[in-house]
Amino acid sequence: AVRDGDEYVINGQKMWTSLIEYADYIWLAVRTDPDVAKHKGLSILLVPTDAPGFKWNRVNTVGGVGTSATFYEDVRVPVENVVLGENQGWKLITNQLNHERVALCSAAGIQQSLHETRYWAQNTKLADGRRVIDQEWVQVNLARVHAKVEFLKLINWKIAWGVGKGLNPADASATKVFGTEFYTEAYRLMMECLGAEAYVRDPSPGALLKGRLERSYRNTLILTFGGGTNEIQRDIIAMVGLGMPRAPR
Repeated sequence: AVRDGDEYVINGQKMWTSLIEYADYIWLAVRTDPDVAKHKGLSILLVPTDAPGFKWNRVNTVGGVGTSATFYEDVRVPVENVVLGENQGWKLITNQLNHERVALCSAAGIQQSLHETRYWAQNTKLADGRRVIDQEWVQVNLARVHAKVEFLKLINWKIAWGVGKGLNPADASATKVFGTEFYTEAYRLMMECLGAEAYVRDPSPGALLKGRLERSYRNTLILTFGGGTNEIQRDIIAMVGLGMPRAPR
């Protein structure tokens, strides 16, 4: 973004802008000073989605959730749309990312899926007359999901309780690594309980639980890199949480 009197002129494009179809404004990170270290020359601008020169294209993901690519061609926004101040964007970006990493890992979706899977297993019979849930391996799978979803819920509560004192980046990153990798494990374990029909997509005939598990499994894979890849999160945990040196790149 280049300053032009009382306005900034924005040119460029960005991938992965979620929920753009509902937005009136975009929280946009732009480079306002190209002559300083990369993270020091960033600013946050509020860009109206009806501004001339702005457009977006929908992008469909493997998880079935839509996102977008956004494009800016000589988009003008007033100087007063700068948040916090010029070249002060980095602290806003890192703070927002810490909150996003925790927000990505709500326990609610897993809890509902576990409830539906358990109910199905309790009420579905095998060829020999036993219920699906009477099999020990099914009980173990569901118990593993239950134990870890309770832990995820507790660490989210702990972080919510402490957020007023400042959100520790290592705690946020640890929650994201555990939560997103647990998501994929949990849906895999529950799909094993349902069997081959778990892979049938809704609204196809034979889709169990309306295809909830397979859809969620595909969708949660995205969360391992959304908000910052889990490899980067492990670096943050090591540096900020454990005082270890930064990994070479």
